[in-house]
Amino acid sequence: MKILIANVGSTSFKYKLYDDGQVVASGRLERIGDDVSPQQYVTGDDVHETDTGLPDYETAVRGVLDRLTASGVLSSIDALDAVGFKTVHIKGEAGTLELTEDVLERMAAYNELAPAHNPPYIQAIRIFRDLEKGLKLIGLFEAAFHTTIPDYAYIYGVPYRWYEEHGVRKYGFHGASHRYVSERIPQLLGKSTDGLRIVSCHLGGSSSLCAIRDGSSLDTSMGFSPQDGVINATRNGSIDPFIVPYVMDHEDLSTDEVRRILNSESGLLGISGISGDMRDLLEASESGNERARLAVEAYAYSVRREIGAMTAAIGGIDALAFTGGIGERSADVRALVCEGLDYLGIAIDPSANVSGDPEREISSARSDTRTFVVTTDEEAIVARAVTEFLDT
Repeated sequence: MKILIANVGSTSFKYKLYDDGQVVASGRLERIGDDVSPQQYVTGDDVHETDTGLPDYETAVRGVLDRLTASGVLSSIDALDAVGFKTVHIKGEAGTLELTEDVLERMAAYNELAPAHNPPYIQAIRIFRDLEKGLKLIGLFEAAFHTTIPDYAYIYGVPYRWYEEHGVRKYGFHGASHRYVSERIPQLLGKSTDGLRIVSCHLGGSSSLCAIRDGSSLDTSMGFSPQDGVINATRNGSIDPFIVPYVMDHEDLSTDEVRRILNSESGLLGISGISGDMRDLLEASESGNERARLAVEAYAYSVRREIGAMTAAIGGIDALAFTGGIGERSADVRALVCEGLDYLGIAIDPSANVSGDPEREISSARSDTRTFVVTTDEEAIVARAVTEFLDT
């Protein structure tokens, strides 16, 4: 069974081609729409890199398919059994769904809630559909892993009819990554999931935490939209909701304007005024930039605070996991986050934190709670979901 997994960003496109569960090709295309678009295509031991401009998504998608067929790992687009997508948000049920026009319309209904995610996914899905009418297009929605959250944890203190009529409730995101952590940590510990309490920290340009017990999500930091929870690269994270109408009234902002500000000009970028990229902020902070320091420390504090909240949700903690771009690569952020968590039995070994295998334990000898860096594999989770969907 050949399944192409497409991971779509606002200006990026990553993919992995699975053949009977094994990755036979992968790649990433960035800065789509620019004159210079860094691209990497990997087939076996062959790595091809270029920075030829990609004017639009259709050019990017066609380029990937041309590369796959030219390399011989795919005879034609007809040879694909399906294309799987790590889709983000949808009105109504969340799970593994065939991406029909009805499903795309339900995704579009939540474009305002996930403006950096839903529109590019819808665009990419339609490009694939237009390229091959009979091709199966399957989406694993990020909230699928969080459907086990109990009602008292997902309901908001707003009029109940908002939940009934508009679907206003906590959904949660980064489900594929948190599911991977829920399966990988028991393997690393050599234990079953029964009774195991894990706090999963998916930290990157988009960050969220998840409280996992018995292999299931019981709470998560993101909510109705990806705006909630910890501070993100350019998104606000948790704020007092009355901030929004107050500033709208005093600055005469429209809903579109305030939505743009909260989505694209807030978070780490909003605090620092220079960047939403943690690497830039750490460098600037070390050079004495006070707002960069403030952004880094505010981010680490927001993660630390959520670790406490997630631990409370599952009645304790046996393992803490860091994953995602920042979680896997930034020893500085991991160290900052774990400062002051001794009361949870969390202490990390400084040398293990800064070096070692990409996936490793970083707990100190005096730590009661085991702490790991986990190399997440969201595409593998999506590929499995697509395979199970096709087999039913």
